[in-house]
Amino acid sequence: MKSFGLSRSVCWLVLAVSLGLSACGSYGGASYSSINGYMTGPWDFTVTNAKGNVPFVIEANLTQDHHGNISATGSVTANGPAGNVSDVFFFGGPLSAVNGIAVDYLGFTCTGTDSGDRSITGSVNSSNQVTLNQNDGGTAVVTITGTLDNSATPPTPAFTGTLTSSGTCGGNPPLTVTGQYLTSIPLAGHYAGASAVDKTENIVMALTNTNGSLTGDGSDSKLGNFTLTGNAVGNAFSATLTYSSSPGNDGPVFGYYDMKLGARGSILLVSPLGANAASCPNGEPRYNTSCLIAILAMQ
Repeated sequence: MKSFGLSRSVCWLVLAVSLGLSACGSYGGASYSSINGYMTGPWDFTVTNAKGNVPFVIEANLTQDHHGNISATGSVTANGPAGNVSDVFFFGGPLSAVNGIAVDYLGFTCTGTDSGDRSITGSVNSSNQVTLNQNDGGTAVVTITGTLDNSATPPTPAFTGTLTSSGTCGGNPPLTVTGQYLTSIPLAGHYAGASAVDKTENIVMALTNTNGSLTGDGSDSKLGNFTLTGNAVGNAFSATLTYSSSPGNDGPVFGYYDMKLGARGSILLVSPLGANAASCPNGEPRYNTSCLIAILAMQ
């Protein structure tokens, strides 16, 4: 992937409250009463038919005001995503058979010129039609349009639509987008699996998600116990691993919970390689600039 017309409406509402008068004004957007759809919360948008046939997801913790205006602040660094937006790219096939993931990073745009901005702005109208615009590093805008259905229950998507880009990356149009509103607590649970490098190295991990603040602990049969702290964005997260007995392995990690991989879903856990590195430091499988640590199945 990598004027709005200004409508002005003014309403005066006179209320006798505590012997006082109250007036309200509304500028832009739809009226409070006409907006029935809501998008505040964690979202998982899956995009297919992208260039190179590499599916990807846009994870976002969206906020929506009473006028239907939607936003989420996101950015990327040289290591990966930050903020409330996270783009993740898949390798190996459909989501039920993914081999690895790569996270977005600074410079990963169509032109290579990158401000680091990945923020989302948009709106939902009274007919539940949604438009979302994601800044692609200041060089392009990715636009998602479609229909919101808040009555849908998983696995039926709550959003269906298409994606277009003003950049040169393109794809195989139309790029189809489906969105899941994550009603259950994303990522929370127990996970287990083997290291991607050494199948005799077993990893177990328990995660807790408190309003987007992610904490966890676990053990690695060869590296010892560790803790994890970070932030959840939809089904993705960025965090820091800290080992109690092998601090040389401490560092940043990123993960994505693939709901279709395995019987109960799995986390693909990666570490950032950096844009200029030639290979992963411990022989891990490399996917773009991400090194696969492990695929951990939910227990």
